[in-house]
Amino acid sequence: MPPQVLKAGSRPPWVGLAAAVWVQIAAGNTYNFPLYSSALKSVMGYNQQQVTFLGVANDIGENIGILPGIACNKFPPWAVMSVGAVACFLGYGVLWLAVSQTVQGLPYWLLWIALCVATNSSAWYGTAVLVTNMRNFPLSRGTVAGLLKGYIGISAAVYTAIYNFKKFGPRGASSDKLAEGDSDSTPADPLLLTPSSSEANLGNFHESEYTSDVEYLLAVGEGAVKKKRRPRRGEEFKFHEAFIKADFWLLWFVYFLGVGSGVTVLNNLAQIGIALGVSDTTILLSLFSFCNFLGRLGGGAVSEHFVRSNMIPRTIWMTLAQTIMVVAFLLYASGLNGTLYAATALLGVCYGVQFSIMIPTASELFGLKHFGIIFNFMGLGNPIGALLFSGLMAGKLYDAEAAKQGSSTCVGTDCFKVTFLILAGMCGLGTLLSIILSVRIRPVYQMLYAGGSFRIAQTSGH
Repeated sequence: MPPQVLKAGSRPPWVGLAAAVWVQIAAGNTYNFPLYSSALKSVMGYNQQQVTFLGVANDIGENIGILPGIACNKFPPWAVMSVGAVACFLGYGVLWLAVSQTVQGLPYWLLWIALCVATNSSAWYGTAVLVTNMRNFPLSRGTVAGLLKGYIGISAAVYTAIYNFKKFGPRGASSDKLAEGDSDSTPADPLLLTPSSSEANLGNFHESEYTSDVEYLLAVGEGAVKKKRRPRRGEEFKFHEAFIKADFWLLWFVYFLGVGSGVTVLNNLAQIGIALGVSDTTILLSLFSFCNFLGRLGGGAVSEHFVRSNMIPRTIWMTLAQTIMVVAFLLYASGLNGTLYAATALLGVCYGVQFSIMIPTASELFGLKHFGIIFNFMGLGNPIGALLFSGLMAGKLYDAEAAKQGSSTCVGTDCFKVTFLILAGMCGLGTLLSIILSVRIRPVYQMLYAGGSFRIAQTSGH
């Protein structure tokens, strides 16, 4: 197989990468949930468990990307992103109608579905630009993954800045009627913001390499084609071939434990801040978002440096990150003065590292040909973690503690203390699994980066 090089053509790939950065900034609307979760709770009269299950919908929508992964192999990026634009408009449109009370009495299940649809736009945007640029820059996968996932991480800080700026501008009548009592902000304000969109003409990567399985089997039976051996790690895998590999599931569980615990804090960040006496929780979201950006960008760049210079598996950085996450959760649980912001910053960095490491690792172990599907299946660890840790655990524990205080709003360190201790245990397990994975895949990295730069493993064709 000839060595992979940067794609050439009428448009340099850097143009597509620059456009992709703007798309990612617009696509990070899923990280804004803490901005309007309190508004949903007060305007709609929900309890904390209902709010956390809306947070689960937020994460499910963002990470259900199997269809975008398949679509990326059959349609150009602009078509894939168009689906995301439609989903964003329809989903957030329904949420705005509910929170602005333009339409009253919308059922909970409809808002849950609307939030899934709205945040699924991020999966369509992100898959289109990520798959395209990973194929455009196959020799710099860690850097590209860290850059693109980093900008989607800082997106929440951009939206938060716009939201805070809007609070000081003129307010319309529909907004004024929502400003009730204890807050200067308008509950519907975050939902009045429409994500901007850049026209990213990233080129057509329509693949025509799919051969009918029936025709192939007939050819094998007639002796026209030699039976293909199973691919080895570092070669091109189809999804069903990767699915049965132990390393595939080790990587999935490490990612699931890391992002599942992190997203639990993110979805409940406003309530955590209120419980610990923070009056303006948007500061916490901005801090988490900025540190998330640093973790994603730094994780990709640092892992790229060490994998080339020392052939160190990227997953060793997931080990380090989840070890630090254990410390962050213990700081949260302690409730000591001054630890809230430090714990949020540490968690933001380590949460971001999970993304920028999982993506290039999956592409190096299982190839780029079916990367869109494999990457999006890995991404299911996020919503499943949110469902288990945030929806079924954190929400129930919070409501139980609030009931002891005789209120719907819990105050004090006990509101999330048990949750933080459990999450620390989950990250401890993730640390152990990531060590096992790193030991297992070390030979793969020694083979791929033996000369100090990435080289493609030889595969047998059909």
